[in-house]
Amino acid sequence: MYEFLKRVHPAASQDFSVGGRIAWAIHCYDVAWDAWEKGDIATAIITLREGIYAFPFPKSLELLGECLLQEGNLVEATIYFAAAIGMSEEVEFRPLFLLGKALATANDNYVSKIMLEKAISIQQDQEAQELLNEIKSRSTSEEQAA
Repeated sequence: MYEFLKRVHPAASQDFSVGGRIAWAIHCYDVAWDAWEKGDIATAIITLREGIYAFPFPKSLELLGECLLQEGNLVEATIYFAAAIGMSEEVEFRPLFLLGKALATANDNYVSKIMLEKAISIQQDQEAQELLNEIKSRSTSEEQAA
């Protein structure tokens, strides 16, 4: 839809109030979710990108981040998780946890620790706590080595 609008009516491609954009974004999320559940990550990523260009819903941003994390694209996943958190009305456990996980996997001990602590303050979770403990241990080991 975005590419079509860009070709046919360039001004409309930059206007979120254009009719159909939100409905298309929701449709893309639903299709991407189904693809993701079936393990078709490539289709989910393509479909989510299309939907996000129509309208960047937090859940679409989060799911795209999760797909990218599964693909090992940590930097891009981090961007989408941060965007999902920033666009949400309420701070939720899952996107904070996933952002912390992506950052930890990318060896950012400092910010991943902050995100995981925020996530755990919202909801106690064993996986998040174990990852936080690992980050703290890794940070202590790095400090001792320096």
